[in-house]
Amino acid sequence: MSSTSIKKPHVLLIPWDPTSPKHVERLVQQRIACGWDHEAVESWRATQESGEFNLQWIVLDSSDVETNARLLKHAETFPQEKEPLLDSALSFGGKPRSVPSPQRSFVPVGHVSLGPVSQQNLKAGYVKNEEGMYWIGVFYVSRALQGSRLGSAAMDTVENIAISPPLNAKVLGLNAINKVEPGREEKYKALGLTIPPFSNQEWYERRGYQVFNNVEKLFAKVDSTDKTWTWDAVFLKKYI
Repeated sequence: MSSTSIKKPHVLLIPWDPTSPKHVERLVQQRIACGWDHEAVESWRATQESGEFNLQWIVLDSSDVETNARLLKHAETFPQEKEPLLDSALSFGGKPRSVPSPQRSFVPVGHVSLGPVSQQNLKAGYVKNEEGMYWIGVFYVSRALQGSRLGSAAMDTVENIAISPPLNAKVLGLNAINKVEPGREEKYKALGLTIPPFSNQEWYERRGYQVFNNVEKLFAKVDSTDKTWTWDAVFLKKYI
């Protein structure tokens, strides 16, 4: 069955609660599964509360008839993630938030951030801020559900939120590993990482994002022998 014939999931976005130990631990687990930045989760707590970082859980819509089967597949691959979380964030985007009543529980199958361009990227000159520009970051979907069009559904939802009030975004930006990766197999093997089945850069380009900057050796990881491996990055944007 081709990916185009697979029914796209319905997804919701629920704010990450940086004050909840269970939310924090689940994010660490998902960043480990992703292969990037699990050490950074603790530092994200303050930026989430301030509104600089706007991370949300990707949640399958319970009304979708295929949700239970997808959640089972996710739990079989990541049994440590099968316990539901509670929607408990009392703030989001730096503003107070009312927790839904009755309080809902959910099992996140990924996460994504949508917010202002980071000061780090601005100060480094990687990005020039534009009016109405918002940034999509730390995007991860369960590897157990690859091929289910979950990533596409999540991006559709994020983009729809971005162009709607109160954000009314005009430009969306993000970054990715450069699709040209010399020594790719050796690098991933040395780090014990799974080689991605496709290029994120090419996937974003198919969604209409265009490269506006290339940065060499922006991403780095150290293997068990203390050797540092690096990746070149591309920065992309789309006018919407």
